[in-house]
Amino acid sequence: MSLIMNKDGNSNLKIAMIGSKGLPALFGGIERHVEEIGRRLAGRGHEITVFGRKPFSIDGEHLGMNVRLLPSIPTKNLDAGTHSFIATMKALSGPFDIIHYHGIGPSLFAGIPVMANKLTVSTVHALDYRQSKWGRVVKYLLRKGEARAVRSASATIAVSKLMAEDLSSRYSSKVVYIPNGATLRESPPLRDLLGLGIESGKFILTVGRFIVERGFDTLLEAWSEIDTDMKLVIVGDERFEVEYARKLHGIADNRVIFPGYVAGENLDELYAHCAFYVLPSLVEGLPISLMEAMSFSRPVLISDIPENLEVAGKVGAIFKRGDKSDLGRGLREMIVLDDSRASWMGSHGRKKIEEEYNWDSVAERTERFYLDLIHGAGKQLEDDRM
Repeated sequence: MSLIMNKDGNSNLKIAMIGSKGLPALFGGIERHVEEIGRRLAGRGHEITVFGRKPFSIDGEHLGMNVRLLPSIPTKNLDAGTHSFIATMKALSGPFDIIHYHGIGPSLFAGIPVMANKLTVSTVHALDYRQSKWGRVVKYLLRKGEARAVRSASATIAVSKLMAEDLSSRYSSKVVYIPNGATLRESPPLRDLLGLGIESGKFILTVGRFIVERGFDTLLEAWSEIDTDMKLVIVGDERFEVEYARKLHGIADNRVIFPGYVAGENLDELYAHCAFYVLPSLVEGLPISLMEAMSFSRPVLISDIPENLEVAGKVGAIFKRGDKSDLGRGLREMIVLDDSRASWMGSHGRKKIEEEYNWDSVAERTERFYLDLIHGAGKQLEDDRM
């Protein structure tokens, strides 16, 4: 294994990323994670290849990374799995120093490169078998993927402290905590290029995939009982959850706006100008959308699941998971929140992102993790030869 040294004196690594839908990051937390750490690692001299799939990804160069489009069987149960297997086979034939799997589903294949003497890393972003959309067979495979992520990969990362501790305990194996993050930047002006008809500070925002575990149905039911002329903007969609999306549209009143997937500067405007951000999730990994809202100094209202509390428990308003009445109470209190309290919540939230969850430090920690793994493997090889 020969490595080139970059300008900072670090080894120039060739990394394959498997498990995201692809780039640019428009569709979910894993995609954002891969994009944010990948672009920074590429900027530090590493060669990053991200395997993507239709219709979510480009094929070519993106922010200094190589994006390679590979096929899949585009059904709810087979899309991610078939793509991850094909990407694994492609990565085995490439000159990669590390093959990095993202998610417990793709990690089902993490043992294959190990058998070919390739270093592999698995990042556990969420315990996906907790999602109700999966049937018994898929949930079984996801649990197997979790086991492979910890037992078969050369090394394992979890994006939350809670998951790292849980996985380390259950599998009696070291799982390293490296979180998700956000980018601190100045708030852009509200231009409303999407034509949503919103005003700064006059709308509430939530962002996420349209799956039951996001709790958007409970949010809409609570919202229907709130007497306010503010708007509720729900950003997101879901390719395979048509019935749930139809249910959400059926519950929504004329104060609710569904702009679909939104990214880049348009999404930044929504984060920066919402009155507050609400996250009603029943299940999470480590919620990037919550971090993004906090990075723009916005007050947040969160369900009391451990993953949300890990990020914002000390700076956000909290309601009981899945409790429509308590969520309604939280919404009413946040709508009339006085300016001084809102400012305190926003400033302390941004400070927490700066200190604990910024992408620059996440990328640096990931780079150190890679280098330690490479150097450890090199030392083991030397010991084996002695």
